[in-house]
Amino acid sequence: MTEIRKVDQPRQHWDRLFATPGQLALISTVDNAGRVNCAAFATCVRVVHEPCQIAFTTSVERKDTYANIKANGQFVVNLPSFDRRLLEQVTICGLRFPPGVDELKKAGLTALASKVVKPPRVAECHRHFECEVVWTKEWVGRVMIVGNVVAASVDADCVDDRGFIKWEKVKPVHFCGSPYLKHDPKPPHKHMFVGCYETMSVDTPYEGPELDTLNKMVEDMEEVEL
Repeated sequence: MTEIRKVDQPRQHWDRLFATPGQLALISTVDNAGRVNCAAFATCVRVVHEPCQIAFTTSVERKDTYANIKANGQFVVNLPSFDRRLLEQVTICGLRFPPGVDELKKAGLTALASKVVKPPRVAECHRHFECEVVWTKEWVGRVMIVGNVVAASVDADCVDDRGFIKWEKVKPVHFCGSPYLKHDPKPPHKHMFVGCYETMSVDTPYEGPELDTLNKMVEDMEEVEL
């Protein structure tokens, strides 16, 4: 593949780089032997602004991801874009390969060394969040994993000078989940994805002290940025 220049993002830009919540993600981990695992998740959200923290859920029994995270407490969130070829590769990463199999190689994706953690980034994704586990919670056969972002990077042409996303470049994508699998008469069954990257600015049609609080917060943010 053509070499792509990644740009490390400062801490104050990590939160805005992840927006919006609920995106499709490829989450990469490694086991104690250093073997790479990469799985697709539709349940990935940014749950805390500062410090920037990201959460996702997975099956307790069926995913090597959780076993690897319990072993070393690290993972990388890689956010794919709304691109047919890349989404085809994402679906391969979602298959149930035996433990120890490198899904990146199976899917023809490229491992890129991370800056802080052991699991690699996925070069074909535009945005990457290197995380260390804060806490986990198991319930009804699933587990929620919350990670603290310790490094974030992005393709150089996907953000402006202030760290805001260029939506027409990143083209975030959502996976509709297993209920939206298209069950054709004969396999292979198809996955449904949604792309949403059109932007719109809207006013707040409200008068009251609560709006003053919002305006003050925006003014404070602008002062910090300056």
